[in-house]
Amino acid sequence: ELPDHWRYRRENIPLADYGSAMRTLDADGDGDLDILYASRGRIVFLMQESNEQFKKGRIHKIRQLEAGPASFAIADVLGNDGPDLVSIVDGNVTVWPLEGDDLGKPVTLAAGQKVKGLVPADYDGDGTIDIAGVIPDDAAPVRIWFGQEQDGERMLGAQVIFEMPPITVFEAVQLPDEAAARIAVIERASKRVVIYKLDSEEVENSGNRDASFVVHSFEDPGNRDRAQTVVDLNGDGLEDLVATDTRANAIVVYRQEQGHGLASGESFPTLSDVGYIAAADTDGDEQAEIFVLSEDEGVVGRSTMQGSEIAFPRPMSITEGHTPVSMNLVQLEQGPRLAVIAADKRDYLIDLIQMDGTSESVELGSMSRAPDTVMPVDADQDGHTDLLLFTRDKPMIMLQALPVEEADDEVVMGEEASPTFAKREKADMGQFGLVAKAASENTTTFDIDASGSEELLIADKNFVRAVRYEAEPSDGSSPGWQVVKQINTDDPDASLVSLTTLGRRIIAADKTNNRLVVFEADSEGRWNESEALNVRGFTLGAIYGGRFTGDDQESILAIGQDGFAVIRLGGQRRSLEEVAAWRTDEERRLHYDLAVGDMNADGFTDMASLDAGEQMFEIFTFDGNGDMLHVTNFKIYESKLFSRGEGREYQPTQVMITDLTGDGAHDVVMIVHDRILMYPQ
Repeated sequence: ELPDHWRYRRENIPLADYGSAMRTLDADGDGDLDILYASRGRIVFLMQESNEQFKKGRIHKIRQLEAGPASFAIADVLGNDGPDLVSIVDGNVTVWPLEGDDLGKPVTLAAGQKVKGLVPADYDGDGTIDIAGVIPDDAAPVRIWFGQEQDGERMLGAQVIFEMPPITVFEAVQLPDEAAARIAVIERASKRVVIYKLDSEEVENSGNRDASFVVHSFEDPGNRDRAQTVVDLNGDGLEDLVATDTRANAIVVYRQEQGHGLASGESFPTLSDVGYIAAADTDGDEQAEIFVLSEDEGVVGRSTMQGSEIAFPRPMSITEGHTPVSMNLVQLEQGPRLAVIAADKRDYLIDLIQMDGTSESVELGSMSRAPDTVMPVDADQDGHTDLLLFTRDKPMIMLQALPVEEADDEVVMGEEASPTFAKREKADMGQFGLVAKAASENTTTFDIDASGSEELLIADKNFVRAVRYEAEPSDGSSPGWQVVKQINTDDPDASLVSLTTLGRRIIAADKTNNRLVVFEADSEGRWNESEALNVRGFTLGAIYGGRFTGDDQESILAIGQDGFAVIRLGGQRRSLEEVAAWRTDEERRLHYDLAVGDMNADGFTDMASLDAGEQMFEIFTFDGNGDMLHVTNFKIYESKLFSRGEGREYQPTQVMITDLTGDGAHDVVMIVHDRILMYPQ
């Protein structure tokens, strides 16, 4: 218990539980400060009803709350005309709008790694508050979500990942004459105190290089059952991202805005536990229709655009007595069809549903596992679209489209002019091993030889393979799958897991090196790896090629478990410029904490650093040019810790520079063991 002191009067405010972090604010707008504190899985308001008399307000239960002194802050980041609470929940930065002693709907900012600390500040000087998330031991330990304002509305933008050596501590440094806060860190290995400021630089557009990208958080980070599609929803020429949120039974739309890129997600109710989603403008009205499938509810539904809203899906008919298990939207010669794979116990079929609701069915027979998806491709390049069925850990099946006159008993016939298919399994297709690794994630179509017909592209191991199906090869080769072209990466240890195309370029995601590999053909048509982009701090999944930055620059959209990355292939990117650094000459010293303020009331910003080796207090200042200068140091206390090698005593445990005496000048206060040390100015 802290003893009485002549400078202060001690008042005890009982808490119902151990408090791990605390902040003060006027929550109810009555002019008196209230207390907001975090305990185990709870956020509690203590409302000041009269002078220094507090009453417990609302208690909010927050599962997996990870609040501490470095991860519990009050800042205005959402532009809701009031403060917001920022903390960490299950490793993700979480923001709640504060409404009196109530918490509004949380905004989750997933970093892909567990965030350990956060520091709100205006790092780019645009007048909006940004949030820096800190992952000390990561290869990219600093993640910043930049605040932005659009049409008078303030919001948090995408995450920008900054690489630097692993760090011990992160602090924002606000200089008097600079709108943008600088960044101070202590590097773990080198023991340097380093100052950065935000900068921008041109993105390299050739050769092997680090990728420039930003990361947007999904509404349901960590969801392994998410489905997504890319489509121009409203006909504005900009591609949008539509994803499922099975936790909220919603679909989330990330609209692309001219000049800004993909915006924050907007949720719309949908079927329960949607497992598949597809979208396209199927009726030519420049508005996309969205198709969803819920195996849990046994429904396939179609949603239409109603202005900027997405209507709740209307059910579509499938074969009676069957349950839909997977689907995709396919374009056949007869027009668009929703290909729905449905099951009656172990018997499967495909319903090819027209947009007017009529359909034809193709029997698949008995199968041990439901196919994951259907992919349209003219595999044999005869002008008729075939359908490939991909099933996890099972051989691919091809439904080969046949002219009506070639149909036989194995073919399921529809009405006249309806598609007619023959089922080809592994044993029916020669050289099946060439396509054995084809799956929904690592395939697409591309005209690799510029013949006017697209081949099936497969990414596997260290190569991309283009294949087609030839029932009667003209050169006397064995009938079946033929390799048209295979392109190898320069790195034989690469593992390509997904791919997309962008113009005449092929881009594949390399799991081994977490990079994008770009393949191009030279003037003589020879294909080779032309460049590679290292994507540090974000694990690559499915990728899409297009323009996703709100301008004419080509980019890649990469899907991750917690969010999606927009990877620029050109233009400008944010970067950090090192502007100052200092390292002690005393090898025993180990600096581990920073605090910022004006310790001598001269109008210039000062910074203090704590040392765990000799318990030193280092003082720095920033002059009129913004240069960091080491001023002096002193010993806080004499340690009784004796040991061989390097002794470490991380005391004080906390340091603050703020006005504690009410005279307008900053004081220094530290917690050391069981006491508080204060150095009044």
